[in-house]
Amino acid sequence: MVGIKKVACVLGKNHRIVGDIAGFCTEEVQQNMRKIGLDQIPTDNKKILWDMIGEAYNQINETPDCILIGHSLPFIRGNSQPLQFEKEIPVYFFSGLPCAILHKTVQIGKELIESGVYNKILVVGADKAYSDRERVFFGTIMGDGVVAMLLTDDAESNKLLGSFVSTTIFAPNGENSEPEDIAKFRENNALMMRKAILNCMKEADLDEVDYFVTHTSNSTFWDGMAKLLRCSREKFLDQNIRNTGHMNSHDSFYHYTYWCEQGVIKPRDVVMLINPGFGGTQGCTLIKR
Repeated sequence: MVGIKKVACVLGKNHRIVGDIAGFCTEEVQQNMRKIGLDQIPTDNKKILWDMIGEAYNQINETPDCILIGHSLPFIRGNSQPLQFEKEIPVYFFSGLPCAILHKTVQIGKELIESGVYNKILVVGADKAYSDRERVFFGTIMGDGVVAMLLTDDAESNKLLGSFVSTTIFAPNGENSEPEDIAKFRENNALMMRKAILNCMKEADLDEVDYFVTHTSNSTFWDGMAKLLRCSREKFLDQNIRNTGHMNSHDSFYHYTYWCEQGVIKPRDVVMLINPGFGGTQGCTLIKR
């Protein structure tokens, strides 16, 4: 079974508080950011994302057959590739599916290994901002980060049990969508996320999981999700998001690694990583630690 053999995470080096980053916002907006759980955000406005990807790549210390890079922001593809990988490793880029693209990228990597196209695939989730104004959106703050995961079919742990990605767009222009479209999205968001979670468990022939590792610091949303799923709120591991902010495509994968290192997620625990994306996208990945 395909699993994650090695993981490397790189975050912005400057951990800054809400008031420092969002000082141009009203005090009411800043208070709401703190209310939904934001505290310190890892940022590095000057560092180039390719350098962060290079740092994560070097930590893996094993040459993959292929590299898949998932990203939510349209920054990564240009006329040249600043980071050179050895032996002309093929590199493919995946975008779209806001905040859920890494779930799709991991799903594609798993399928490529299972079909025998490649043996070792490095899947990279990478998103960052280059100014404070860029990183403040949707009433939250974006942190900078890269997560690199080496997928193989001989991994001893972190087995990929299944995934599910779905899209029903209600607000096609994101934060700039019509107010009635945004309202429609918010009305349906939790129900769509619940449906995606249940479909993912069904495809893996599971009735329950030990933990959910979440995306977005809005604890109220996860309060409601726990009620919709009729499970303990303690299963939702969202507490550390206060120290990372909204990391777009890869934060649930980063926080999965964090909670494993903290000893909260233990060997043989079954964990679902979940990313609801603004507008109407849901991504789920099931991992057996």
